[in-house]
Amino acid sequence: NKIIIEKSTVPVKTAEALGRVLTANKGPQTYWILSNPEFLAEGTAMKDLAAPDRVLIGGSTTPDGLAAAQVLVDIYANWVPRDRILTTNLWSSELS
Repeated sequence: NKIIIEKSTVPVKTAEALGRVLTANKGPQTYWILSNPEFLAEGTAMKDLAAPDRVLIGGSTTPDGLAAAQVLVDIYANWVPRDRILTTNLWSSELS
């Protein structure tokens, strides 16, 4: 099982296009695509990464998709307060 994370701000529906490519070339792996756009400002990027005002994670709303998003939530929760970690669907995350 694999989790693929879009880390940059990307055009809406990038995850959908990536999913089509992966499905067409699928081997034995199962995968979930998450969107995790960065909200970094020039000059404060390191501070923004260490103490973000928010973390946005978008994923599929299926039970497996929600579980994949929770894996990333748990990673961020090591240094980001949980009330600053927002989860949503892929489309909304890419739209931000």
